[in-house]
Amino acid sequence: MEDIQCIFCKKSTDNVVIEENGYKGRKCPECGLIYVSPRPTFREIQELYRFDRQATSAHQQVFGTLSKRLYARHHVRIIRRFLQGGSILELGSGTGEFLDEARKEGFDVYGVEINPRLSTFIDEELSIPCENRPLDSSLFGGKKFDIVYHCDVLSHFYDPLSEFMQINAKLRDGGLVVFETGNLGDVDLRFYGWYSSFQYPDHLFFFSVDNIVDLLSRTGFQPLRVYSFCILPQLFFSKAVSYLIGSQTRNTVKERNAVLTSGNGEANVPKRVAKDALSCVLYLVRYKLGALLHMKTTMPQTIVVVARKKVDAGMAGTLRTRSCDSGRSSSLQ
Repeated sequence: MEDIQCIFCKKSTDNVVIEENGYKGRKCPECGLIYVSPRPTFREIQELYRFDRQATSAHQQVFGTLSKRLYARHHVRIIRRFLQGGSILELGSGTGEFLDEARKEGFDVYGVEINPRLSTFIDEELSIPCENRPLDSSLFGGKKFDIVYHCDVLSHFYDPLSEFMQINAKLRDGGLVVFETGNLGDVDLRFYGWYSSFQYPDHLFFFSVDNIVDLLSRTGFQPLRVYSFCILPQLFFSKAVSYLIGSQTRNTVKERNAVLTSGNGEANVPKRVAKDALSCVLYLVRYKLGALLHMKTTMPQTIVVVARKKVDAGMAGTLRTRSCDSGRSSSLQ
């Protein structure tokens, strides 16, 4: 275990706002970043994923993919507002739904996945190139990409500033970083009870929107758009479903998924149909209803961020990136 300070302000704090699984989430009084301290070492975090001990196991991810496909299609539609094609590198590819959906839309796709079972699944079952090691400049023979994408990965980064510098280095001039994450750094404490789990120590940081803008600015990116979706209805709906199927409202994601799965991991037909129907409803609640209810940033939200790698003024005229009209609403309609 190691003690750390706020990665932006370089200050320590005793302001603990989350306690879970023996870990403490401290909120910086200066910038609002929430960070785990003390926390596991880098080697311990790597082992968490390599040996499948994270909150949602590889086994569960392989057998519950419809909601991920719906989310993936949603994010591909956002990306196509900025680029119609090109190469995409996904960090934390999971079971590859996003890469598969992006490939269907004509993108050239590649993945990075630390979990060996999942990376093998993507590489062999989906026939998508996937490397099983942390991001660095040598991945895929030093290839650079038009887009680097990740979903619900930012909070897992051990060193977010370093990771985003690596992302910058893997992008071509004017390339895009696109990612989804929560806004827990902005959320009022009275809403914390709506979260079933904060997934410590899988999650190491929780950011506010201002934190993310600062992160992007420090690592050579220009923010283009932030799409906001209120997830309070989804949190309420998930708790209601958990209650109806006999789970405790504070159960982990892992425990709730197990209720819908048979002993060998293959969901039987009625349960699979019920789970798929639930996935569709949760998707609609998260992204459609959520797009209409994102007014207050102090409410729980998920945000999709699009930013461009900064380039020298002399290079700007050569770029082919097509960005959205800056006058449009920040929520996806």
